[in-house]
Amino acid sequence: MARKKDILEAALVLFAEKDFHEVTVDEIAERVGLSKGTLYLYFKNKDDLFFSIIQEKTDVLFCRMRSALKAEESFLTSLESLIRTYLQFFEDHRHYFKIIHSEKTRMDVSDRNRIHKHVVNSYHQYERFLQDFMKEGQKQGVFRKLHPGILTKALRGLLNAFTFHCVFVGCKGSLEEEAPVILDLFLNGVKA
Repeated sequence: MARKKDILEAALVLFAEKDFHEVTVDEIAERVGLSKGTLYLYFKNKDDLFFSIIQEKTDVLFCRMRSALKAEESFLTSLESLIRTYLQFFEDHRHYFKIIHSEKTRMDVSDRNRIHKHVVNSYHQYERFLQDFMKEGQKQGVFRKLHPGILTKALRGLLNAFTFHCVFVGCKGSLEEEAPVILDLFLNGVKA
């Protein structure tokens, strides 16, 4: 299992450095010190390897976010924990964020459909999870009575914007340091 994880991580870095179609199985195998034939014992081809990365990282992110809310904390502390967990994940997995945003426009329809199926499934779970969380915030009087989907879109929009900027443009400190700003913008908006 450790060898498979090494292969996934090496491929992830290579896919973030170059276009998917420029990366060869030989390069990936060389990066982890394996022969190409041995790599095929773990993954049937480069596409299978790529989709395994997407699936594994997406699952890890959602698992971490669910875990962030398990502690008995106040709602606002839980919200901040959720934001920090999301930001820390992408701080730790910048290459994953890069390939998700770079490669999806370059894939052909069958590739997008394959990723799409898993990502849509995961997205719906993520969406339900966040909407349930937003409903709890409404129940506790933290949020206005808007549709929980609107609150979820607002939070996701802020998280994605800050993450995208930090990963592709750069940020002065760590991405997680942006959590208080995101929390403040989400709760209070920008009105003076």
